[in-house]
Amino acid sequence: MPQRLSTLQNEQAYREAFLARLSQKLGTPSSEWPTVRWWTERSLNQLCKRVREELRTEGQEGNLTNKALLDWLQRLGLADCLQTGEECFYLLEIGAGANAQADPLELLMAAKPAGVACYFSAVSFHSLTTQHPGHHHSAELSKPRLGPDKEDASGEGDEKKRSIRDQERREPRSLGTLLFRYQDTPFYFTRRSARLVPGVQSRDYGPRTRLRITTLEQTLLDSLYKPFHCGGPEVVFEAWQEGMASRRVQEERLVEYLKAMNYPATARRVAVMLEIVGWIPGAELRRLLEETKGAMDRQSPFAKISLLPGLDYQALNEDWLVRTP
Repeated sequence: MPQRLSTLQNEQAYREAFLARLSQKLGTPSSEWPTVRWWTERSLNQLCKRVREELRTEGQEGNLTNKALLDWLQRLGLADCLQTGEECFYLLEIGAGANAQADPLELLMAAKPAGVACYFSAVSFHSLTTQHPGHHHSAELSKPRLGPDKEDASGEGDEKKRSIRDQERREPRSLGTLLFRYQDTPFYFTRRSARLVPGVQSRDYGPRTRLRITTLEQTLLDSLYKPFHCGGPEVVFEAWQEGMASRRVQEERLVEYLKAMNYPATARRVAVMLEIVGWIPGAELRRLLEETKGAMDRQSPFAKISLLPGLDYQALNEDWLVRTP
């Protein structure tokens, strides 16, 4: 009996040391773990392993497995499991309870800690639409490849190299790799060229989550590049109307991003969209757009583009050679 009691006491002491060290890790989000509320099963196992290794280096050994420790946390009400089918998420929060609601953006950060929330997720976050997001996106930003690719065309020259069928497909493109579904809403992952996504911000999202997401201006530009990823034409037009009408758009950011992207097709689409929503650009933005117009090769068979890629509009804006509804 004394030996049995000693074993139980040692296990309890180890659990308490583990919980104390774990609580330190869960206090503040970091670049490695942008949310310390929600965890995938894999990331939580990595965290538990790190805590146990730290305790071991300090002379505190324990025979309890990650599963045993997690089961103990769940019995205490400090952890709760959310099973989405494709992925298992754990909420680590005192008193979370079985009915805790998961925020979609927190789940994105948990599923892809190095990712950036974008597209429809960002449109909704910035209150640019009244529609509920039909899907969510996390993107991994990568350095551009030496040759042009789907996300790294850098102007009219590269536009010529892309087939009309690829540039103006009649059907929506794949939304990316399915990560999981939560409440019947799919969550996707995609890879994007960092050069085409210069507008990324980090926002505190509650005390224990730091959200990486595209800025309002970048989100609007994204809607002209991947309209179906952003919810489709209705959402795109609503987003631009709301963004400009609310006067939340910072034109200097649009100029900065368009210069960094060096993607004339998007600049032309911006010019036409501003005309559609009745917005007169300021001097700096107007100058950039006019420079883009002046550099256009109007004789190119690829000169005419659709306002929204993937949609076969028939009317033509002659100034910008952009097909519109």
